[in-house]
Order: sequence, then structure tokens, then C-alpha cells
Amino acid sequence: MNKLLVLMLLILSLPVSAKSLPPILNFLPSCAPIIVDGIYIEKKLTDSANNKLIASSFQLIREKAKEKRVDAIIITNLIQTDKLIITADLIDFCDDDESLSSMSTAYNQLSRRPITFERSVTPSQKKPATSITIPKPEPELAIARVQPEQAVQAPTRTVNTARAGTSSKNFKPALMTQLELAKLAAKANEAGKLSTNITLSGAYGININNSTEYVLNILGPASAVFTLSADTTAWLYGRDLWLIIENDKVQKITYKEHSLLNYTGKNFILYDEDFDNNWLIDDKAGFRDNVPNVRAKLNYLKQKSKAEYTVSNQKNLLKLDFSEFSSYNGKEPDLLLSGFTFYSRDYDRDENQIQYSDIDNNLLNNLLVPVSKPKPLKIQDLVTHYVPNVINYSDDGSWEVLSKHIQVKHVDNTIKQIKLSESINYPVESDEDFMRFLKQMNIPETKQAMMDKYASSATFWLEKMTVTNNDYEIRAEFTTEDDDAMLISLEVEYL
Repeated sequence: MNKLLVLMLLILSLPVSAKSLPPILNFLPSCAPIIVDGIYIEKKLTDSANNKLIASSFQLIREKAKEKRVDAIIITNLIQTDKLIITADLIDFCDDDESLSSMSTAYNQLSRRPITFERSVTPSQKKPATSITIPKPEPELAIARVQPEQAVQAPTRTVNTARAGTSSKNFKPALMTQLELAKLAAKANEAGKLSTNITLSGAYGININNSTEYVLNILGPASAVFTLSADTTAWLYGRDLWLIIENDKVQKITYKEHSLLNYTGKNFILYDEDFDNNWLIDDKAGFRDNVPNVRAKLNYLKQKSKAEYTVSNQKNLLKLDFSEFSSYNGKEPDLLLSGFTFYSRDYDRDENQIQYSDIDNNLLNNLLVPVSKPKPLKIQDLVTHYVPNVINYSDDGSWEVLSKHIQVKHVDNTIKQIKLSESINYPVESDEDFMRFLKQMNIPETKQAMMDKYASSATFWLEKMTVTNNDYEIRAEFTTEDDDAMLISLEVEYL
């Protein structure tokens, strides 16, 4: 017995096998992963054996990721100056889909950046659009309009039709077809290599007062579009790059890790290597460079505060934001470049609230908690006051966003899928706030309550529940596998 105990203790004390650690991915997942946490490693560089330092840092990230019980790691940045800085996303794969795409991650497990990047589009979006004419670039502060017969029409993206005052009587859905998205993506691809440079003249090849049509031609369709007011929309590229559009003209371009969407919202959006963590200020200072390096590379910056530096001219202003990150090696936290805001001096508005549709709560409850064969519903039946918001690129297609909790898919405006989630935007709500919302909507808020509702037809696996019949399928997820666990997401697909 004592020998057995000693043997067990020896096994437990052995170093963790590399095979048991989450992998560092060389290619992005086919299905948009869930970001569980971020990691930051900082180490001083030595004159020799820097490759070993990178390898040991990657090993440390994998060990930390194993502690978090995540599926895999995506390295988001690797900076080598007077020190080595590595940042990474710890991710979980989508359910039943651990396949990888053909698109390389920013940094692979050999710490080499890919030579080329491929746009984050699905095969159906890569169809050639030979009949589409690409307009010449617009000069700064001047609009070279495209003739109607040359342009790919995207009426749901222009501010004239995306007004907060839209009602169900003049309902026009914002969801674009896959063909429309494909044409716009192909058009942007034909425009050439995307510029990721940020200067006082422009950002990502876009200048102040460029038209939405021009943005679509250069950047392609946005990952998501949200309505901020009657004349202002926010276009999201990747997960953190925002273009603020007022009256069909670009007024502000900003990259912020904490902006309109929280992590629940961002996890709906696909990664895009063209936009996520992939930019340089004046082709010199990069994402998560530290303050000394940024100031050395950009010696014309003016310090406004500990975490903000600016550069400006008579027309435009560029603000650089720094955030504090803690290191796993026990050193003092460092300020690293985390974002920027580029805008005209004439534009001083700070729009930061997404406007949503008003929904008929009784019909919403019937859709989310069906008990018999449901009557097909159109979006205009569900909404009493319609405001266009749309996610174009999620792991399973495009969704119309009706509220901070509700997204729908439709075919010819008839609802085919409806999804309930925790709030997708800031401020972050508490569990108690979400529970109150579920009770108000008369939606079973715990696993036990859902079991009672669908006692004869529900199947459970750990924290997930599925209900299937001839007319619909319900998929629910709870915080844990316990009976009193809170509901955190609910999706109903009508068959």
C-alpha cells in the first residue's frame, strides 16, 4: 500500500507533458471561437538564445491555458524590443466543430508571422465579381461618387435607410444576402492590399468624410453595423475597429478593446486578421508597444495624461490610448499601446449607445418558449418599432440584432431562428439583472425550470439542453450542469 502511495505521488510530481497542454494554433478555427481569457507575458531579452526565450514563454502560456481549462491558444502579438512581449487569446472551440480554416493565425507556434494574409471570407464569398467596377480612391475631404450603374447596391447600409425612426409600417430588413456580401467582399479584394497604417491623414486607407460607398469598396462589408442615432451608424470591422458614420460620411475611426460591444457581443463576431490587432501608427508603432518605444518611434507626440498621447494638425486629431497590463513574471505592470481614435476637429460628438428595436414581448415569449406548432412570424409582426442592426459575420451566418439580448435570422422576413443571450453591449449587466429580464419575459431562468417545461422531450449533456420535435429545435446553455444553474443562452430553430 505504501509503495502504491509513493508511486502515485511520484506520478503527480512529474512535469506536465507537452501533449496534455492546449495547442498554439497555426490556423484560425473554422468556427469563430469563444474567447475565455487573455494572457500577457513579458520577459527581458538577452544577447543570446532568444529563440529559447520565446519557446519557454510559449510553454508558459500553454501551462497557464491548461489551468484555465481552455481548448487552444491564439497568439495575437509578439513584440521584440528591449524585452519580449507576447499576448494571446485563450479560446474554446465551437461545439462539435474543432476544425481549422486555411487562414493563418497572426503568429504560429514557431513564432513566425505568416508571409501573406487571406481575407476572412467563406468560399461562397470568394466568387469573382468581374462585372463590378471599382471607383478610383477618393482624395481626402472630397467625395468622388460612384455612378449608380457601377455600384453594388447596399441600401440597408446607407444612413438614409438605417434611421432610428423606422417603424414596422415601412419595415425594411437590414440583413444582407450572402450574394450581396460576396459581391462587396470581392469588390474590396480587387481593390488591392489593405493598408493597416494609421496617420493624421487617414486610417486603413479611409479618410474623414469618405462615403460609405467608398468604405465598402476599400474594406468590404463590415462585420457588423449598429444604429447609434437617426443619422449615425457604427460599422465594426473584425472585433475592435469601429467606423462612426454620420449622414453617410466617415467622421471617426477608432480601435478600442472596450467600446460598444462587451465580450459576449464580440464572441459573436468572426476574427479578421486584416483588422484584429493588425495596425501600425505612422508605419512605426504597433499594437501593445510600450510607452518608451512608442515615444522613441513617434517623437512628435504630446502627452495628455499617463495613458493618452496625441498628435494633431489644423484639421484632424489622432489620440493614442495605453492600457496597463500585468506580467506573469511578477514585475510591475507596464503601459502598452492598446488603441487609437482618429477624427476631425469639427466632430466632437461621442456616440456610445446602440439603439434597438421595440419588441412585442408576448410574441417574443411564444417564439423563445414554444409549446405547440407555432404560427410562422415575420419580423414586422415581432417588432413594433424597427431599428436596423446586423451582424454580418458570425460563426453561423448573419443575424438581425433586435435588442441587446435578441438576434434573429429570417428568410423573406419570416423568422427561422431566434437567439437569446446575455447582453451584448456595455454596461455589463449582473447575473441578477439578467435573471430579472428572464423573469419579466416569462422565460424559464434555470435548468430545473427548463426541465419542468420540457420534461418529456428534453435531453441534457452537462450544462446543455436540447429539445427536438417536428416543428422546432431548442438549444439552451446554463452556467453549470447543476439543476439550479442559470440560463445564459437560448436558441430556437424553426424547421
